[in-house]
Amino acid sequence: MPDKRLSVGLFVVAGALVLAACDGSAALDPAKCADPNFAGTHTEFCVENASDPETPAADAATLPNGLKVRIISAKSETPDSNVYDSGPTENVVVTIATEITNTGDATFVFPSAKSNVRTELSYGANHAKATNSAVQKGGSTGLPEQLVAGGSATVTSIFTMRAGGADNVVFRFNPDSTTTADITFTSVQNLYK
Repeated sequence: MPDKRLSVGLFVVAGALVLAACDGSAALDPAKCADPNFAGTHTEFCVENASDPETPAADAATLPNGLKVRIISAKSETPDSNVYDSGPTENVVVTIATEITNTGDATFVFPSAKSNVRTELSYGANHAKATNSAVQKGGSTGLPEQLVAGGSATVTSIFTMRAGGADNVVFRFNPDSTTTADITFTSVQNLYK
């Protein structure tokens, strides 16, 4: 006669496996988020399971939605007080121009709330945060409302930071923090011209 406890135990394990297979999250693999079609269909899953890989500043990074982002120029300079309203201790201006190219098949719509577009610069051994967007007197650069497949746009980010923090400069960029993960560019100081 078969052992009833063993039969019940096997039934419970089999039932748990069936329930896990029916749960949609069990079938989803974060590695599939590299495919723009999968990422478009499973946006929330891909955002929640995205890691923040580091990209050398000289390289481009491609997001799961097909957006390719690269730094096209970076410079560091002492600010002219007639051009920038900066704090007295923040005496270095860093300007980073970033190109965003839509390599996917669908139009990318930038968020209407520009606060969802992330630009952040940190520097030095302790990753101090630079002040985002020094107030430039006259003109500003903005993002378009959308980026069609094959299209590109350039955005300029301006930061002020203390002198002496020119090493270990890291730039984080995200075209829409509600749908995509951050791109972390490292060694930005190597691009200064």
